[in-house]
Amino acid sequence: MIRSLMVLFSICAFANVVIAGPRVDIIIGEKAPALERLAAEELSNQLKRVYEAEVRIASTAPSDAMHVIFVGSPDTNDGMKPFVDSWPSGDKKLSDQGHLLRSVTHNNKPALLIGGGSPVATYWAVAEFGHHLGIRSMLFGDLDPVSPSEFKLDGIDVVLEPQHREREWHFRNRGPMDSGSWSVDEHRRLLQQLAKLKFNRVSINVRASQPFVHFEFGGVARKSEGLWGFNKNVHPVSGDTSGRKVFGGAKNFENPSFATATTYEERIAAGKRHLTGIVEAAHSVGMTVRLQLQPDWFPDSFRVFVKEPEGMQGRDGPHVVADDSEFFRGAKLLELARMQLRAYLDTFPGINGVDLEFRASKVSQQDFLRVFPDPNFWRCADGRDVAVRVRANAFPVRAFAPFEQLDQQVVAKVAQPMVLLIEREKFLPSSPVDFPATFEKARQQSSNNYLVDPDGISDIDLPVYWLSRRSFGSVLTFEQLCREVIDPTCGEDISDRVLAAFQRNHQAQRIMEKLPFGGGMSGPVNLRDVERVATTNPEQLTSAADDYLNAMNEMYRANTRAREGGRPFTLYWARRFEFALEYLTFAQAVQKASVAETAKDTTTQIAELEKGTESLNNGLNAMAAIARSNSDRGLIAVLNKYGYRPLKNKLAQAEASAK
Repeated sequence: MIRSLMVLFSICAFANVVIAGPRVDIIIGEKAPALERLAAEELSNQLKRVYEAEVRIASTAPSDAMHVIFVGSPDTNDGMKPFVDSWPSGDKKLSDQGHLLRSVTHNNKPALLIGGGSPVATYWAVAEFGHHLGIRSMLFGDLDPVSPSEFKLDGIDVVLEPQHREREWHFRNRGPMDSGSWSVDEHRRLLQQLAKLKFNRVSINVRASQPFVHFEFGGVARKSEGLWGFNKNVHPVSGDTSGRKVFGGAKNFENPSFATATTYEERIAAGKRHLTGIVEAAHSVGMTVRLQLQPDWFPDSFRVFVKEPEGMQGRDGPHVVADDSEFFRGAKLLELARMQLRAYLDTFPGINGVDLEFRASKVSQQDFLRVFPDPNFWRCADGRDVAVRVRANAFPVRAFAPFEQLDQQVVAKVAQPMVLLIEREKFLPSSPVDFPATFEKARQQSSNNYLVDPDGISDIDLPVYWLSRRSFGSVLTFEQLCREVIDPTCGEDISDRVLAAFQRNHQAQRIMEKLPFGGGMSGPVNLRDVERVATTNPEQLTSAADDYLNAMNEMYRANTRAREGGRPFTLYWARRFEFALEYLTFAQAVQKASVAETAKDTTTQIAELEKGTESLNNGLNAMAAIARSNSDRGLIAVLNKYGYRPLKNKLAQAEASAK
């Protein structure tokens, strides 16, 4: 009996040794920059998640260390100086964005150098090591490998330099279905993922009506504001709200940063904290930040000083737009413009640059100097000059020229980054299938920099992942992209299902993008538009619905077979396709109810309205089950306001008339 117990104890002890993760020592410089310390922490998290490793971060390695990883560069980490011969030099010297993973020998054991030509490049190198381990960074978070390879530090030699030096993310900041509804924490989480995907610039659209700065001019103090346009643009989400669980008991859907701010003064203070928090979060992961401003747009409080373009008087709600034919000639108006711009510079001194977008079709150096004659206008309190770029209305979209080039540029040839607009079509899932080909085509017609301008984030993980790999030399077809993401995180034999689902979704999107459905990410749905399109395009809607049904089924099959690592990805898309199917079923029911109403067939009208209400409710609950961001929650809130509740009201009216 005693012998049996000893054998059992030995087996258990051996089992514990086998399953224990490796001990890894991460060595950083004693005075390592903040970004290199952040990189070491990220590396530690990777090793713990993938290998359940025991990790120690220090400035020196123990003499008995089995696995040592040096993070930084020979300039920032003394522990890497013995390996200076292994560090690129001369004509192979790393640029400020270059980074590497390189195996070396330390105390006769394999070790690894992870570093870059700057602290932020070192952070990107750690992200690259995570990719080497099988981690796939998405916008919503990381997908970890389900079957990690054996942990080892030898045989690794990766050196990367950017093919696109400016990799910019644009926050639209306009309404409930884009970043305008996100909290600072939600911005911070996304920025951390963008840093892993090696983005290095952020631009934030700021409109004159939004509550970010206070200023006074000509005896008038600003008192008007509207984060999403008109102040009364309210989206109720209590009571009879489909998918209401996703709102956590809130009465209205709004940006969390402003939820408790009711007075003008409170909202301006909240806006300052909000925008400052985003700027600081971007800087913490090595990104520069620019504000995109309109110098000839003003808060409504200053309407008395502004002559609006013909036909636009009073139409812009909480902001007013100056007539571009008058703007550069009005001394008072230019003084107001300077006062407003100075308020942004003083309120947000941490920004790195400003993009000025004028309504005028052409802006010359002389025009610019009329507005800003003082060369020190853009100087901050710390003596740093904020970089300024200008865009006139006739320039290509997002093409901003430095002031010095305004008279030298031919408008049509202003250096234009690739502007990658990634939008959902009428609330429906976006399609990533054509993105690689679209990018390569845009690359031939633009500069070598790019700007991603999305309406949300939840549908675009694959295109952004592809961009990240493409930016440092890895060119993938869409099929290769899917397999590179899905195989390590879901297991083998899953990617074929995922590919089939995306192909059916792509077919559906090609149908839907040709239909003038109304609504979408930039505006509300309109039941009359839904009815009209469903009436004139019944075959197209039926075909698209069939594609969404097949896409949903394929993705649910993939999700059932997927292992735990990648299931958040497959489940999200399965639910998105389910929503799309229910949304088109809702549209078809609205059309049939209208036909029945015209024929005075109240029984059929009520039946179809019930079907439409049930379908939209099912779709919104499918979205609520996997809502990742306030963009998703905003979609649910908007469709409740403009789709679900109006349809229920119409059903109640039909039932009342039938009595």
